[in-house]
Amino acid sequence: NVNLKETGWMDSVSTKENGNLQADLYIDCTGFKSLLLGKALNVPFNSFEDVLINNHAWTTHLPYSSKDYEMEMATNGTAIENGWVWNIPLWNRIGTGYVYSDKFIDKEIALEEFKKHLNGQRMRVPKSNRVEEYDLEFKHIDIKNGRYEKLWHKNCLAIGLSSGFIEPLESTGLLLTHETIDKLITILTSRDRHINEFDRSTLNMSMNQFLDNFKSFIVMHFILSHRDDTEYWKYYTQDVDFNKEGIIINLAKARMLAGTTRELGVGGVCIAVGEHLNILDDYVIQKS
Repeated sequence: NVNLKETGWMDSVSTKENGNLQADLYIDCTGFKSLLLGKALNVPFNSFEDVLINNHAWTTHLPYSSKDYEMEMATNGTAIENGWVWNIPLWNRIGTGYVYSDKFIDKEIALEEFKKHLNGQRMRVPKSNRVEEYDLEFKHIDIKNGRYEKLWHKNCLAIGLSSGFIEPLESTGLLLTHETIDKLITILTSRDRHINEFDRSTLNMSMNQFLDNFKSFIVMHFILSHRDDTEYWKYYTQDVDFNKEGIIINLAKARMLAGTTRELGVGGVCIAVGEHLNILDDYVIQKS
C-alpha cells in the first residue's frame, strides 16, 4: 500500500516484510500497473491508441534449426496480415512475437496467423511443420501505448513501463528507461542537490517530448507502407489521422520544399529514404 500525506505527497510504502518504508524520492518501477504514479497518485494517462492501434502480442521461443544460418546479427521485423512479427536471435534460441490490433482480429485468429507465418516461407529457414514439430508454447500479452502526463509527480518518479510504453517496433522501451535515469542523474548532481518543481518540470517536459517524438517515428513505419491487402493495412494507410504528429509534419514540409531534413532527425530521414520519398536537404538548397 501507498500512504499519502494530506498534501498528496507520498509519505511511505507499506510492505509485508519490512513495514512502512519512507524516502525522499520514490521510484515507480512496477511496470504497466504503475502502482505509485498511476494508481496511488492518480496522474492522468495519455493514450496513443488513436495512431498506435496495436494492443496485443502473441510470443513464443523457437529452437534453432540451423544455428549458423539463423543466428543473424540483427532483429528482424516482418509485416503480415494484421500487424508485424519480431524475430530476435539469441545464443540458445530465437525470440519471436506477433504484434496485432484487436480492432481487426481476435486473439484466436491472431494466433492462427502467427502459426501460419512460423510455418511459412518467409522464415529464414522455412519449415512447414515448425509449430507442430517443436510443440511450441505461446503466451499472450497486452500492450498499452501511451504515457502519463508527468513522469515525475511530487516525490515519485516513474521509470520504464510504469511511465509509458510505445509498441516494440524499435525497442524504444530500453531507451526510455536509459534516458529517464540519465536525466535524473543530471538533475540530482546539479544545483547542489536542491530539487524543486522546476527540476521536476524540466525532466517531464524533456521526456514528454522524447516519447511524443518516438510515437511519431513509429507511426511513420505504418502510414508510409504500400500494403493495402487487408483492412488493417488499409486503415493505417488511408484512415489514420496523423496531422498532429510533429515529425510527420516536418516530413511533409521537407517533401513539399518548405523545410529541410535537419528537422526530421536521423530516424525520420532513414524512413523517408526507405520509402523513396523525395525530400529537400541542405545540399539541394545550396545548389538552388
